[in-house]
Amino acid sequence: MEIVETPTGAGSQAARGTCPSCTVRAFCFGHGADATALEQLDQAVERRLRVSTGEYLYRIGDPFKSLYAIRSGCLRNTIRDDRGREQVVGFHMMGDVIGVAGIGPRTYIFDMCALEQSEVCEVPFDRLEELADRVPALRGNILKIFGRYRNRDARTQSLRRNVSAQGRLAGFLLDYSRRLEALGQDPANFRLPMSRGDIASYLGLSLGALGKAFTQLEESGIAKASGKAIAVYALEGLQSLAGSSA
Repeated sequence: MEIVETPTGAGSQAARGTCPSCTVRAFCFGHGADATALEQLDQAVERRLRVSTGEYLYRIGDPFKSLYAIRSGCLRNTIRDDRGREQVVGFHMMGDVIGVAGIGPRTYIFDMCALEQSEVCEVPFDRLEELADRVPALRGNILKIFGRYRNRDARTQSLRRNVSAQGRLAGFLLDYSRRLEALGQDPANFRLPMSRGDIASYLGLSLGALGKAFTQLEESGIAKASGKAIAVYALEGLQSLAGSSA
């Protein structure tokens, strides 16, 4: 594994100002926190990790110790069936907090792999709990993050219940577009960091069915894929096809 880490915490010059100056803190633990709380949060961050494309942040069965806030990039989490085959269960972009599912069993239950060069902040869970007891604003943010995690899992299950492949793809693109918009990025023109194989696995489709669904979206004038680049022409069209999964 080639994960580059930058030590943080007390005494680290490189880490000072990390949380106060972070552009995604509104989606992380630091939302709404004052300067003092942000400094305390900054001290709780143990490491900042740069994870190269294809590298794993953690694997299934690794002991749970920390949550990770994504500063940049995109990661995917997968599970394995009895035959060792991978199933993609989620994609995570900047502002997301990952590792939440490991809190209960005290081990990570997914493999977490970087789809592109990514950077994450590692916050040991015991430090986070101690900080939450002292800073009410941070305690509230932690609860909101747990809620977002549950809501995203529910949306994933809803996507897969859509009968048509086109509806599943539309729901996926609509959700991804909305997540980008919340981050202040262009929701109509974007690049997907994941492969079509990953998308097909996530949506429970064959590659052939996914390819046909992309073609149908283009023919209907709703969206067009050029490699990994996506252009959305009719947001309402995606909403209509996604139906209840939106």
